[in-house]
Amino acid sequence: MKNINVVEPLFVSTFKCIGSECRDHCCKGWDIHLDKPSVNRYLKSSLIEIKMLAAENIITTRKSFASWGTMKLNEAGNCAFMDENRLCKVHSRLGATALSNTCATYPRAANTFKYEQQKTLALSCPEATRQLLASPDAMLFAETIKLQKEENKAKDLVQEKKLLNLMCLNIIKFSGTNLDEGFYALASFLLGAEKIRPEDEWLVEIERHFSEALNALAQGHIRQQLDQIKPDHNLQWSLLLRLQSWFSTMADKRAFPTLNHYVNKLIFIQAEGAKTDDVSQSMIRLNEVWQNQVMPWFAERPWIMNNYIQYRIYDDFFPNDENRNPLLSLYLLTAEWFLLKSLIAANVELVGKLDEEDIINIIYSYHSITKHTPQSVVAFLAEINKVKVNDDLSLIYLLK
Repeated sequence: MKNINVVEPLFVSTFKCIGSECRDHCCKGWDIHLDKPSVNRYLKSSLIEIKMLAAENIITTRKSFASWGTMKLNEAGNCAFMDENRLCKVHSRLGATALSNTCATYPRAANTFKYEQQKTLALSCPEATRQLLASPDAMLFAETIKLQKEENKAKDLVQEKKLLNLMCLNIIKFSGTNLDEGFYALASFLLGAEKIRPEDEWLVEIERHFSEALNALAQGHIRQQLDQIKPDHNLQWSLLLRLQSWFSTMADKRAFPTLNHYVNKLIFIQAEGAKTDDVSQSMIRLNEVWQNQVMPWFAERPWIMNNYIQYRIYDDFFPNDENRNPLLSLYLLTAEWFLLKSLIAANVELVGKLDEEDIINIIYSYHSITKHTPQSVVAFLAEINKVKVNDDLSLIYLLK
């Protein structure tokens, strides 16, 4: 038996499903994969209703032990096991232990290494998003040591990568509501890390770059550098158009109507700007709303969006994706932030006020569409690549 270190943010450890009270339940609009024991359990159930529903609605695929079958969705797009109160008949009739692995674990997930497990929640769950944004302490970490019956076969956690992740988390946390400064500081930090030579003492050098990034934030140097950058409104405009076009191809996905409600407001703002043949007007309009209305609101609730970016860094184990370099990972994160920021600003401009419910709706629906398949992430990155200027450092033009 081997010890494993379990890391868990507070909002993960305290999460509870709210069942039928959820604004957009998880039993509709996407494929529900059933493991082999669950398929057999439902098809052979002693409860006639469960057995009949299973026989009529489970499609046996035998793709793998974990994906032995899928559930057909009814005309409303719901799982056949859902009752009139939007509750699961399997759960209510057979108990929680009878749920398939997919249903029993969602929205819980984890990044598992040989001797460490980093627990998280999928933000496609509206309640998970609400709890992340609701508390100043949501991203406080707890660590416990548990026993594994046997060593798992996951790869070892490289301590240098963990340190990089923790340093990035702290840079964002230190930036508070000024996330544009936080992203710029991350870019400076990662550029410094990239220049460390093989003959250098890595730990000494990375700590130096980390301290420099924090000092630059604290002393206002990052703000001064940002203020000297001229915004690229054409880049911003083009990125939003490309992402809107891509979203339009996802109309069959869960939560699309919710996200589309906010995307349409952004489209309206951009269309108004296009009438003048000056695309910069829409971008200036959105930025003014952000600075004059959104930022003062966040100043009274400084944890909300900072919690979100901390979560993204933690959940992605940023900047350590093996399929792209750290600066490209930062470009992706910055583009995502720019999109969410634009959706929030467009909604405030047209509705006239900022409401936490709108932020929850924007974030959970965005995650529902973009974060559940590798293909979506690749497609999202492809759209970003089509408008990048020169290199990954063009991300700074999304911060103005």
